[in-house]
Amino acid sequence: MKKGMYSSLALLLMVACFSVTQTTRAEDEPVSVEQTINLQSGTWSREENALTVSLDEQTRFDGQPTLHVVHTGDKDWALASDARIPVKPGDVFTITITGLTKNMYVSAGVILRCGEEVLSWVYGGAEVERNAVMQNVESQFVIPHGADNIAFRVTGSGNGEAWVNNVRLTRTGSIPALDLDPITLENKFLLLEFISNDGRFNVTDKRTGKTFFQREGSGVLVSDAKRTKDANGQEQIEATMIETASMQGFSTLIQLEQESPEIVVRLSAPPEMKMTNRISWPNAFESRAGDRVFLPVNEGISFPVEEDADGANWTYSFGGHGICMSFFGQITDTIDPAQSDGYLGIIETPDDFTLDLFRLTNREDAKLLMFSPHWIGQKKLFGYDRVLRYCFADQGGYVALCKRYREYAKEQGLVVPFDEKIKRNPALADGLDCLIGAANIWYWERNKLEMAEELKKAGIDRILWSSGGSGQEIAALNQMDGVLTSVYDIYQDLMDPALIEQTAAKHAQGSWPQEAWPHDVNWSDADGSYRTGWTIEAADRTKPNIPCVVLCDRQAIPYAKNRISKELQEIPYRARFLDTTTASPWQECWSPDHPMTRTEGKFWKMKLLELIGKEFNLVCGSETGHEASVPYCDFFEGMMSLGPYRVPDSGRDMMRIWDEVPENLAKYQVGPEYRLPLWELIYHDCTVSYWYWGDYSNKLPAVWWKRDLFNALYGVPPMYMFSWHDWNTQKEKFVASYKIAEPVSRMTGRVEMTDHRILTPDRLVQQTTFANGCRVTVNFSDSPYACTDGQNVAPRGVRIEQ
Repeated sequence: MKKGMYSSLALLLMVACFSVTQTTRAEDEPVSVEQTINLQSGTWSREENALTVSLDEQTRFDGQPTLHVVHTGDKDWALASDARIPVKPGDVFTITITGLTKNMYVSAGVILRCGEEVLSWVYGGAEVERNAVMQNVESQFVIPHGADNIAFRVTGSGNGEAWVNNVRLTRTGSIPALDLDPITLENKFLLLEFISNDGRFNVTDKRTGKTFFQREGSGVLVSDAKRTKDANGQEQIEATMIETASMQGFSTLIQLEQESPEIVVRLSAPPEMKMTNRISWPNAFESRAGDRVFLPVNEGISFPVEEDADGANWTYSFGGHGICMSFFGQITDTIDPAQSDGYLGIIETPDDFTLDLFRLTNREDAKLLMFSPHWIGQKKLFGYDRVLRYCFADQGGYVALCKRYREYAKEQGLVVPFDEKIKRNPALADGLDCLIGAANIWYWERNKLEMAEELKKAGIDRILWSSGGSGQEIAALNQMDGVLTSVYDIYQDLMDPALIEQTAAKHAQGSWPQEAWPHDVNWSDADGSYRTGWTIEAADRTKPNIPCVVLCDRQAIPYAKNRISKELQEIPYRARFLDTTTASPWQECWSPDHPMTRTEGKFWKMKLLELIGKEFNLVCGSETGHEASVPYCDFFEGMMSLGPYRVPDSGRDMMRIWDEVPENLAKYQVGPEYRLPLWELIYHDCTVSYWYWGDYSNKLPAVWWKRDLFNALYGVPPMYMFSWHDWNTQKEKFVASYKIAEPVSRMTGRVEMTDHRILTPDRLVQQTTFANGCRVTVNFSDSPYACTDGQNVAPRGVRIEQ
């Protein structure tokens, strides 16, 4: 992502002023002071030279000239004021803006700060809709705890233009802080203390004496709070809160489980309540020096809280390119599990949820990483109750917390081991047996059968053949023992037929359901805008890539049925890989003919995946992976490759071999100091995880050995992509790699991973244990490691005990 570009421009907005009215009370008498503040604007765009701003004397609203904004980029832009307005918590502001827009959104809001620390770059916005005609918009916001000044800001996004004026910011009153004594809940494990002025709660684990403090200040104000009892007589806390950025009210319920160290919080509001801003509650739990945070970005990543979370500062739970499982956690960072306590946040309603992982580096009391949960609208409405569960562990660290999550996932019907999948559909037995322990092979040249024979002869005897082939080739490959034949497929992208001839890859349309144009295209908004997806290089290389549009997931299944049934009549594949289905987020669709919420989008994606095994008896794979698909999907390409740390353009430039290793890839993608096998601890016996097709085992020769060790440690097979020349010149390296990376996956593919241990303080020696007794010790260091039984694990070596 490019850094934003600022340029200096002094402009008059609303002919040089907006109004701020301050209201205070002295001896119960209101005193109003009105002041006019000149707005000296700086312009900013995320794309260089994309923004121009001018005063338009010809286009006037209410007799006043307008500010004319032209943006040629697709991303966001802003006009910011240098003037700071001092505020205090509880101050209420009304903001208005009038706008005419073409192909862009415009919003008037403020930058929210505490001193010099920016708490929010876009706060309290009144948004003019895309393609609006003279729309006047008004919204209210209230200053939250922890903020002391604001600055005016107009923001927008999209390639288009807008005319705005009548922008006003008015202080209209204040909401007094609720000042109640703390309200407590208690069971034999935990003591919870609710603080009424800003809605935070602190939790003391009685078993350890440790208190988990939530951060002071939040995006809510509490207007009422009390202890009540549920229908069973269990005490709980009910509170009424206001989301400060939009002045929207909601109610909360905090319950302490009586027989477990767990807290459940529920947010409720009328389903039809508009959600113009996210709701940021509960507050973030603060970290302590020496803690570590972890989250399921693909297989799993962790960070010492003293460091930045490069690449994982913001994520979401509604698609594989976010977090692949619905949790986040924090533990004491020690290699002794008995001393590693912490908490896990389980997102019980994950379809409209985002997560920040941040540090406030300018504040001495907040320099450590912490998680901040956020609820976003369901098609711009509240929609349904939101639920978050906190589970506390007094020991066992991330492994104990993952095992608690596996219990939860079982209750949700997500844990479906391979043995259970075979019981549900015995026709998949042979295919799934071939899959477990199979190296994933991508080979693009024509002599496919010859290449497969070469692999088998060299000792690479278990193969997921992802490279497709003719009917004759696939039939012959199916006769080879240990070979599972598969083919690539996709039901996401298509293109306006008028644009296809302008692309450099006209052949790509062969994998697109072009017959869906335009009636089954996903609408990104109610104005009929098409949702855009993958971009294709233009035939004229001087022009930007041409975007595809996205097929509505609700409409995909008939296209898949038609394509797959016809293809199987000619080519007898035994597996099918559906690109993007579990990688791209669950999408809303605003088309009146096939509307969807994100939850409905997830439902239809899962129905598409279910089709592959249930109707066609094929082993099913998809990109990256997400737990919602575990009952239907058998393998994932990309689960092993942490999305933020792949090489640039890995989805397009697949065959390129990288001799230089990017810093972030070395540190995080193949860094044992940061990676954790969170997915395997929960779903190892349910799915097979592979590297990504642009991030495969042999992609970066300098770290190939590390990928082999991770394959062995996690009990998952390797992925290779190569040409005939690559194979002939590096055959010995491929065979040696396979002998390290593959065996554990075959031995353990149908059983649970029961434990993962960090054995040395530098985290370079690690060990996994599986339910069948298999134990794998891997040494990423350059020195031998002595096991407790006297055996050594060689540098860059593996020890397998069965």
